[in-house]
Amino acid sequence: MKFEKRNAQKYLRSFAKADRLTFLQSGETFFKEFIKQIEHAQSTISIQTYKLDDEITGQKIADALIRAVKRGVDVDLVVDGFGSIELSSDFEKYLIENGIQFRFFSKISLFKNLRIGRRLHHKIAVFDQQAALVGGINLATKYEGTEFHKPWLDFGVLIEGSICKQFEKICFLIEEKAFVGMPKRLAGIPTNLSAIHINIRQNDWLRKRSQILRSYLMAVQNSEKSIILFASYFLPGFRLRKALENASRRGVKIKVVLSGISDIPFFHHASKYLYKWLQKNNIRVYEWTPTVLHAKLAVIDGEWMTIGSFNLNHLSAYASIELNVDILSKPFVHEVTQRLQKLIDSGCHEIVNDPNTRWFVKTKQATAYYLGRVLMNWITFFPNIRNYYSKMVD
Repeated sequence: MKFEKRNAQKYLRSFAKADRLTFLQSGETFFKEFIKQIEHAQSTISIQTYKLDDEITGQKIADALIRAVKRGVDVDLVVDGFGSIELSSDFEKYLIENGIQFRFFSKISLFKNLRIGRRLHHKIAVFDQQAALVGGINLATKYEGTEFHKPWLDFGVLIEGSICKQFEKICFLIEEKAFVGMPKRLAGIPTNLSAIHINIRQNDWLRKRSQILRSYLMAVQNSEKSIILFASYFLPGFRLRKALENASRRGVKIKVVLSGISDIPFFHHASKYLYKWLQKNNIRVYEWTPTVLHAKLAVIDGEWMTIGSFNLNHLSAYASIELNVDILSKPFVHEVTQRLQKLIDSGCHEIVNDPNTRWFVKTKQATAYYLGRVLMNWITFFPNIRNYYSKMVD
């Protein structure tokens, strides 16, 4: 993988070293690690997430946080006002009365705030400014699973080291309604890819940030061998589609893994409309069938990857507040690539183009695709446009 363009050199200088990374998959393992980090925290915990439930998983996390408060740990918890709209008032009261500094981000109100598009979609948990969990996994039972239901498929990464102070800063400035600076750049470009280098990337259109989208474009444009995308709610824009087309023409082997079971059937039909385009460009398409796929992850050439909350669609690109971590590390990314390939082999089936697909199925998919893009544009811009031209704070 060669980053040759001038803006790519600037991007590479934004990487900083991490002491250690651990790749985590949704389910019991992820939430055991989450609880473990809470229990080991000694001074501060900052958590920001799109969805928190008050069922089995949410209750376990709340109880662990309350135990931390009793040890003298300062606990800040921010959840999105739309994503966590079903959170009960009793549970909210339970958190606050037990010393957790809890609040909603942009809580939905019929009379004051009907903005649906700009949501706090990132998922960050920072412990003592020395460890951080980042990814696409919400704090809800469907991501942990139960005895009767398998967890939705998603991923996260545990980051350890002083770089975690930057995640704490991001959390703090979101709470203070300010915008966030990025980590200081390294003096030079990372050359030792056996070490671990990470780059914190954000998207927030109202703050004129589109770093994650640029990361995807840059990485795909500079790819040489292989690309694996795990993508929920897959409706990429023109620029990314063009970059994938060009990569395929260069001989890059591309695999796109989408959800065979969707929590939003409308999105599923819209994504299916793109299958013909993907296959026309020699891009292999797979569907994950055991559970809902909620992942947002890409690995390229076995040495670069991005993981976080960013979906490849209009809402993530131009509406929601998103956070991803880009990683440069051959050993780590190689290990992740192998794990992803095992998931493809064990839980996916490859989609083969069916020329006999009925006309009404094609019509349904096309309608979902174009109507979906119109709706996402409306959700994104109509409620937020006056804020974009004003003081730009939520």
